[in-house]
Formats: sequence, structure tokens, C-alpha cells
Amino acid sequence: MTTREQLLHEINNASDWLLEEVLDFLLFAKTRQHQRAPEPTVTELASPQSSSPIWETFEVFADTLPESVAATLPTDGATQLDHYLYGSPKRDE
Repeated sequence: MTTREQLLHEINNASDWLLEEVLDFLLFAKTRQHQRAPEPTVTELASPQSSSPIWETFEVFADTLPESVAATLPTDGATQLDHYLYGSPKRDE
């Protein structure tokens, strides 16, 4: 009998409260397994990243915005950063 078959047999004979505990543990174990990332090798750490620079990613994103949306974006974002991020009053320019 395989492990899967044995588990299914035990599941069929278990009480509901025990099944809830087993399900909780199984979901925990699966989450933990997915969170484990393999350790990078020395070669991987030394090699440059193949992704594009952030400004190129932003340019691609900006090019996909419809004109109607782009027209509503603030043009003073850098000087009024605290206003747009935290809602503080706009500063005199």
C-alpha cells in the first residue's frame, strides 16, 4: 500500500476534528515548503542580474498608459512628494 493510499484510508476513518487538525498541518507544511528558497551558488551571486534597469521598466510602463490617464498625473510629484504620499499641505514653490 502506497503512502497516499494509506493516508486516504486513515482519512476515511478519522473524526472531523482530527481531519481539521491534519488539514491545518498539511497546509502549514505546504506553505513552508514553498517559502524555502534554494541557497544561491557562488556563481549565481557573482553573475550580474539579467533584468532590465528600473528606469527602463518604468519607461515601458509609462508607454502603456492611455493619454487620458497620463494627463491626470501630477507634474509636481518630486517637489510635492509629502503632499502626494502623506496628504500634507502643498508647499509653495
